[in-house]
Amino acid sequence: MILFVPGYDPATRANLAVAEHLSSADCRPLLGEDATRAELWLALASPGIPLLAMTHGRRDRLAGQGGEVAVDLEGVRAMEPRAVFAFACHTATELGETAARHGIAWWGYTGAIQAPPDSSSLLPWFVEIFTCIRDSFARADSTEALRAAISRIAVLCHEVEWRVDALLETTPDPDAGPAYFCLLHIWQRLRIWEPGAAAALLHPNAPPPELFL
Repeated sequence: MILFVPGYDPATRANLAVAEHLSSADCRPLLGEDATRAELWLALASPGIPLLAMTHGRRDRLAGQGGEVAVDLEGVRAMEPRAVFAFACHTATELGETAARHGIAWWGYTGAIQAPPDSSSLLPWFVEIFTCIRDSFARADSTEALRAAISRIAVLCHEVEWRVDALLETTPDPDAGPAYFCLLHIWQRLRIWEPGAAAALLHPNAPPPELFL
């Protein structure tokens, strides 16, 4: 798996704090200064390897280190079929739809999303969620498996919400507000484009997509 996470502003550095705990034996980490367009496309030259990205996004691009364009619509069209999870704003619209037309299973987001909180007390719980994402998205090989993966992610986000509630009963944390928003956005604004699909999959309890486009 390719783990692509720049770190050049508060939001991406918060993503990076989580990503530094996600690398595994079969992972090629492109983190911080190494999260460049050039390094990413070298890694993508190996066909079929899944990509997990946590960065800034727009409807038609993913950002690399310093805000450079790492993946755009032209790049998606040239990318070998693989599973991609893009934890980045707006990446379920043009990027996701284009990816699906070119054989890519694309997990992205509709609208803006909140980065994980930069808090040592909350960080382990977000590492747990993104570990679940890491271990789930590339293995889901059917519509039923994709729906089951979304449900697992949502359940885990709800469990972490309860943990944050319990934590706040004894220990005030200024990052609790961003944590709640991030936990909601992780599953509510998640959209999955299967290869060749005419529409994206979403959790059955997610708000209608037109609210956040």
